[in-house]
Amino acid sequence: MHPFPPHRTLTAAAMDLYPSLLQIVRILLSEDDDAKAPELVLRRVLEATGADRGFIVVREDGSYEQKFAVHFDKAKISDKERKFSRGLVRQAIETRQIVHLSRDADEPRASLLKSLEESGASAALVAPLAHGADVYGAVYVEYKSRAASDEALRFVAEFAELAGLFLKRALEREALRRRSQRLERDLFARYDFEGIVTQDARMLALLKTVAQVADSDATVLVRGETGTGKELIARALHVNSPRRSKACVTLHTSALPGTILESELFGHVKGAFTGADRDRVGRVASAQGGTLFLDEVAEIAPEVQAKLLRFLQFGEIQRVGSDRTEKVDVRVIAATHQDLPALVEAGKFRRDLYFRLKVIEIEIPPLRERASDVPLLVEHFLRTCWKRPGERPRFTERAARALREHAYPGNVRELAHVVERACILAAGPELDVDLLPSDVAQPAGPGPLAPRFSRLSADELDAAREAGVAELERAFLVALMDRHGGNVSQAARESGFNRTYLQKLLAKHRVAGAGGRRPAFDG
Repeated sequence: MHPFPPHRTLTAAAMDLYPSLLQIVRILLSEDDDAKAPELVLRRVLEATGADRGFIVVREDGSYEQKFAVHFDKAKISDKERKFSRGLVRQAIETRQIVHLSRDADEPRASLLKSLEESGASAALVAPLAHGADVYGAVYVEYKSRAASDEALRFVAEFAELAGLFLKRALEREALRRRSQRLERDLFARYDFEGIVTQDARMLALLKTVAQVADSDATVLVRGETGTGKELIARALHVNSPRRSKACVTLHTSALPGTILESELFGHVKGAFTGADRDRVGRVASAQGGTLFLDEVAEIAPEVQAKLLRFLQFGEIQRVGSDRTEKVDVRVIAATHQDLPALVEAGKFRRDLYFRLKVIEIEIPPLRERASDVPLLVEHFLRTCWKRPGERPRFTERAARALREHAYPGNVRELAHVVERACILAAGPELDVDLLPSDVAQPAGPGPLAPRFSRLSADELDAAREAGVAELERAFLVALMDRHGGNVSQAARESGFNRTYLQKLLAKHRVAGAGGRRPAFDG
C-alpha cells in the first residue's frame, strides 16, 4: 500500500484517458441534480479505470456516509468486505492521500494483504475528495481479478482534484437548500399562506415579515406590479391575525367616481342622493372587527382621500348624507402597483395619507426577478387546472424552457393563465410549445439563447449558464441522432461517447432514439 506520487510524465495510454475525464467534467458542469451526478460520475470512473465496482462517500454533519454505489450494495456484501473497504476509506481521508492496495505489490503488511484476500478483491484504490484544507468525501474502486494500471492511478488522481471542488460546492448547495427548506417548512407550518407558492429568498423574507406584523393593527401598504399576488398577501395578513374570525372585506377602488367610492367606503343614509332609497352600510362598517383591503389605493379620488385619512387617524366614519359619526375597529391593508411617492410629488396623492398608509410597507418582487419560482408555480397551476383524472401532465423541455425564459409582464397571474390555456387545449398529458401563447413560445430577442437579465446578479448569470449548457447539449443530441438515423449504438461509436452515458443524456433531454422512442436505460 502506498500513496500515489504527485506527478510523472504522462504516457500515451494515460493521455487516452483524458476524453473520459472531459466527459466527467461535462457531467459535473451540466448535471443540476446533486443526488444524481455522483452516481453518473462513478460509473464513468469505473469504465475509464477498468474497475469492477465502487462507491462514493460524502461528509455529512461531521461523519462520512456511503451515498452512491455501483455493484457495491451494502445490503448484499459481507461484513469482511464492508470492514475492509471502510478501513481503506478511513485511511485515505485521514492521510489525505490516494491509497492503492494490490496483491501483486510488495509493500502491504501481511494483515492488510489477508484482508484484501478475504474481501475477494485483487486490488483496491481509494482517493480522498478534498478542496483546500477540507476532505468532503472519497471514491473507492475495486478490482476483482487484476491490479490497477499506472494510467488508472493517474486518472483517479486527476479526477479526485476535480471532484473535490464539485463535492464541496454540491454540499454547500445542499446545506443552503436544507436551511431554506427548514425556513420554508417552519413558515408554512406555523402560518397560513394558502395560495402562495415560492422558494425565492426574497419572497420567504417577505413572508417572514408578514408573519411578524400579522398580529399588529398597524396599517400595511403592499406594493407590487399587477398580478404579483397583492391580494394573497393581504389575505395572509388577515388570516394570521387575531382578526381572522371576522370579515376580510375587499374594495377595488379603481374607476369608481368620488361620490360612489365614498358611499362604497362609508355607506349612506336614505335620501342622501338620487337613487339612495334605503340606508346602506359601507365596506368599512362591514369589516367591523376585521380587515379592510383597499386595492389600487392610488386611484382614490382626491375628495375621498381626506375622509379616508380621518378614518385612519381617529377610527371614525360618517355616512354620506348623515351628520353622525360612528366609531369602528377595522385594520386597513392597502395595495397599489403605482409609484405613490411620485404621485405625492406630482400633487395627485396626499402626502399625509401616504405616510399614514405605509406604517408597514411590503414590496412584492415581480416574477421575472424570482425565476426559481416559475417551475414551482407551473407545477402548482398544473395540479389546479388539469381536469383529467389518472393523468399526470408535464411540459416538454422546450416548453419548460420557454416558460422559464418569458419575462411575464403580467407576473404570476399571467403564468396561471398560460398554464390554464395549455391544459384546456391539450390533447394529452405531454404539453409542448404549440400550446403556449406565441409571445411565450417564441420570445423576442437577438437569438434563442439570449437570456433576459433583470437583477444582473451572480445567481442570475449562473442560472443563464446552466440553461445555455442544457440547450446546447440538447441541440447537439438532436443533430447527432438525426445524422445517425436515431441509432444510439452507431451515434455513440462515431461520436466517441460511451453508449450508456449517451443514453442517459438522451433521456435527460428527452431526445428520441431509433423509431422515435426515447432510449431506456438502467440506473
